[in-house]
Formats: sequence, C-alpha cells, structure tokens
Amino acid sequence: MKQSLYNNFIPLKTGGVLGYNSLKRRFAIFTNDPKTLLKESEASNNSSSQEYIRLKEGGFIIDDTFDEYQQLLVEINATDFNTEAAELHVNPTLDCNFRCWYCYEEHMAGSKMSEEVLEAVKNYLNKTITQPLRHFRLSFFGGEPLLKFDSVCKPLIEEAAGLCAERGVSFHTSFTTNSYLLTQDMADYLGRFACGMQITLDGHREFHNKVRFAPGGIGSYDRIISNVAMLANSGVNIVLRINYTLGNLESVSEIISDLKTQKILEPHNIMVDFQRVWQDRHKGGDEKIKLLIKEYGRQLKEIGISYSLPDLHNPRVSSCYGDKKNYICVNYNGDFYKCTARDFKPERRAGHLAPDGTLVWEPGRREAWEKAKFSREVCRSCRIAPICLGGCRQRGLESPDDGRCPLGYDEARKDELILQRFEHQYLND
Repeated sequence: MKQSLYNNFIPLKTGGVLGYNSLKRRFAIFTNDPKTLLKESEASNNSSSQEYIRLKEGGFIIDDTFDEYQQLLVEINATDFNTEAAELHVNPTLDCNFRCWYCYEEHMAGSKMSEEVLEAVKNYLNKTITQPLRHFRLSFFGGEPLLKFDSVCKPLIEEAAGLCAERGVSFHTSFTTNSYLLTQDMADYLGRFACGMQITLDGHREFHNKVRFAPGGIGSYDRIISNVAMLANSGVNIVLRINYTLGNLESVSEIISDLKTQKILEPHNIMVDFQRVWQDRHKGGDEKIKLLIKEYGRQLKEIGISYSLPDLHNPRVSSCYGDKKNYICVNYNGDFYKCTARDFKPERRAGHLAPDGTLVWEPGRREAWEKAKFSREVCRSCRIAPICLGGCRQRGLESPDDGRCPLGYDEARKDELILQRFEHQYLND
C-alpha cells in the first residue's frame, strides 16, 4: 500500500485535523496525527482493522499498483470528450443595450447574424444532432441576444428542438442576458422548453443602476427583479449572478428583501451565484466576504432559493463548457470560438463555419486546444489537482509553463479552497 498523492491535511482551530482526498472527494476528521496513522497503516497492511478500511475507502491509502494520475486523465477525458452530449453557443449580435464598465467585449452597434450564417448554423445543427448524441444544449450569448430574439433565437430554437424530438435527443436552451428586453410572451414561449437564463445584478438598486442602465440613463434594477419572478413562474430556471465588490456586497441583503416581496411561486427555479468582479479581487476583505455570503446563503434558503460559490464544482463532472470537444460558439459573422470569456476578435477565433455547417479550423488550433488542459508537471503532482486541473484549456493555452501554479494558488489558498468546500457541504444547514 502507499499514500495518495492527493491527500490534504488541515489542522482545525477546534482541534483535530481535517483530511480531504481530492481524487475521491472524501473528507475525514482525524483526532490524532493522520500522517502517523497513514504510515502505520502502510507498514502494517492490516486490511482487517477499521482504521485501515476507512483510510482505504476514503482514498487516503491506495494499492501500490494504482496509478492515480492515469485515473484522473481517464475521468477528465470521459467528461470533456463525451460523445453523448453537445452544446452550441450562438452570438446573434455583438450589440448590446447596456454598456457595463467591466465588460470585456467590444460591442458592435448594428451587428446581426445574416440569413446565410443562420442557414449555416441550421446545417451545423443537422450534422450535430445525430446518434450517438443523447443531450443537446443551444445557448445564446452576445452582445445582448434578446435584441435578435425573433429573427435569430426563435428560428434556431425551433430548428434544434424539432431535430432533437425527431431523433430522440433531449433538448435544453439557455440565455446569458441582462433581461431588460424580456416580455411575458417571451417568458411563456421559453417556458415551453427546458430553458435556463443567467441574469446579472451588480448589487442593490443604487449600485446596480450606476452600472447597468438602458439608453437615456434609465435604471434597470426594478425591471430585472420583476423579470426574475416572471421567468421563475413561467418555468424557466434562472441563475441570478450577483457581481459583487467590497463596496456593494452589504447591499445584497436588500436584494434578498426585494425577492421576498415578489410573488415567486416557484423559488426553486432560482439559484443565486456570487461572483466577485475581477478588478476588485486585489482589495482583500476575504474573511468579511466569507461571513456575509454565508449569511446571505442562509437568508436565501429561508425563501426557497439556492446559491452557489465559485471554486466548489468538480471539473471532472462539470468542467467548463469550453473544455468539451463537442462545444463551439458561433459568432454572428460565422467565426467560431472555444471560449466565451474572451472577446471575439478575429485573431482569437478557432475557425469558421462553412455554408454546409462544417467546422473549418485554423491551422494547429484544434491540436493545441486538445493538449492544453492539465499539461503542466507542476499540476500533475499538486495535492488539489483533481479539483482545479490547473484551470481550463483556454488558460492552458495562454499561461506560460514556468513551473508556477497557473492559477496563482499558494499552499494557504489550497487549504482555503478545501475548507470552503467542507463548510459549504456540511456546515450550511
């Protein structure tokens, strides 16, 4: 027997040690020094003792012949190269009715998917929605996709839904939208499908309306809160993303109060996702943020709304859509990309969509993308590698292989991520 590469041991302030095996995703509380216990279990190889059995079940000790790294690769590839699921993002336009200060995109006024590109996308759908596919998701991004709801979104939804029904494939559609243009008719239409929407708030009304406003300076907060309730009651699942900073985080309690006043008949259709604005991350305040979000999570749970935090998902189960082989984002002009977290400049494109729906890759791009994930030696031996895998493929393409953690994690940050997972999983009831 040998000890796992992916063991983590964190002394607790209350005494004892929290153990976590990141490959097995199993926690354990040790009252005595776990490293001594592991050495004794290794040496004795007493497979009948309760301690030995628990250590082995938790993945803390493993057979000498077990190759954890290869097992991790198998799990990564099973997720990212799954042939039973596919997702297509479409940018109907790069124009937007808002101008948020932190947006990374260069908006293009008047941009719109042409009929020729629309037909090429339909041809791509026809090629893609076929056996052995079992699950297909059509997502709309931008720009603001609701600007082209009738001319682009609805025709593609109906095309994809029809093909899926005809060929025995489950269908889901989703939007990343500011929701300002949403109407009851749109909500009722989308409620006919398995539909989800990601909608963003930038703090309570005072903060949000300084960032997200319609032409003429009209604030959007109240309409968005109302639209969230309307969508939930129409059967649409909403991820209500709250972009927070140290300056606006305390106002989230007022957002929760406003949600309480809405007539939300189906609160389980809403999940709040807390995301710190990246330009604010260097300002610290981590302990304050942790305590506030924990309290907000408790308040949300009281009204039947769930919440999530960054860094808690397991990428082998739910890695970024951009890491999947069967994923592309088609821009309004027919260029396609493998990531939506960057701007859509021509030099970033992975290729373009031919009129018959065939993907025409830029030379070398597909090969570089396939090799980009989990390719660094520093990641392979890292104790939390099964949690983060060194980041996504896009980060792998962009980050230098210089022996440092591509995500910038030090040992203290690794411990913090594990404690955060433990608290979210076991201590939030």
